[in-house]
Amino acid sequence: MLGQMMVVLEMDNLEGDMKAMVVTLAQLHGVAEKLRLLSVLKQLERVKEAVLSHTTTPKVLLPMVRETYNRMRDDMEDRILLTIPVENAEIYRQSEPLFGVDVEAAFTSLSEDIAEAGKCLSLGRSTACVFHLMRIMEGALQKFGDKLGVALVGTKNWQNILDETNKAIRGLNPKDKQTVAYAEAAAHLFNVKLAWRNEVMHPKQTYTWEESRDIFNATRVFIRDLAGLL
Repeated sequence: MLGQMMVVLEMDNLEGDMKAMVVTLAQLHGVAEKLRLLSVLKQLERVKEAVLSHTTTPKVLLPMVRETYNRMRDDMEDRILLTIPVENAEIYRQSEPLFGVDVEAAFTSLSEDIAEAGKCLSLGRSTACVFHLMRIMEGALQKFGDKLGVALVGTKNWQNILDETNKAIRGLNPKDKQTVAYAEAAAHLFNVKLAWRNEVMHPKQTYTWEESRDIFNATRVFIRDLAGLL
C-alpha cells in the first residue's frame, strides 16, 4: 500500500487520488495498531494531518511516505509472523466451539483447555496439544464421577475416581442401556489412563502432529458422547 502511494506521489498528481489515499492511510493505521508498530503510527498521523490539510503537495508528501515505509521495515524486523496451513485455520480461528455447543454447555470448565488444544494443534505444538487433551479427559472424568455420586471429585486422583465410579455403576441395573453406556465410558477412561496420561507428564515424552491429531479427534468424539450422558 505504501508502494502504491509512492508511485502516485512520484507522478506528481494527487487529483482524484486524495480520497483513496485517506482510505489507504486508515487501513495502514489499523495494521500498524494491531502489530503495535509505534513509530509507524506516529508517522502515519503526520502523513494523515498533511493529507487532510488540503494544502500539501506530492513533493511534500513523498518523503513523508518514504519515511513511513522505512519505519515499517525497521519495526517489522522485530516481529515474528507465523502462518497456519489452510486446513488448520478453523481449529485456530474457532468461529464455533471445537467440540460442539453441547459439549460447551455440559463442560463449561473445559472450554479454555479445548480451545488451547485446538490452537496448539493448528500451530504444530503437538505435545502441548496432548497435555491440554489430558486435562480435558481428567476434567471429564471428574464431571462423570460427580454425575454418579462420587464425593469430592476435585480432590481425588484419576484411579480413585474410576474405582468409585465403577462401584456406583455396579449398583445400577446392568440391563439398562444407560448403565451400559456408563460402563463403556468408564472403560474408555481407564484405557486412556493406561495409554497416555502418565506419559504426557514425562519430560522426554513427545508426540508427532499426526498422533496429537488422532488423540484430538478421539477425545472430541468421546467428550461429545459423554456430554449426552450427563
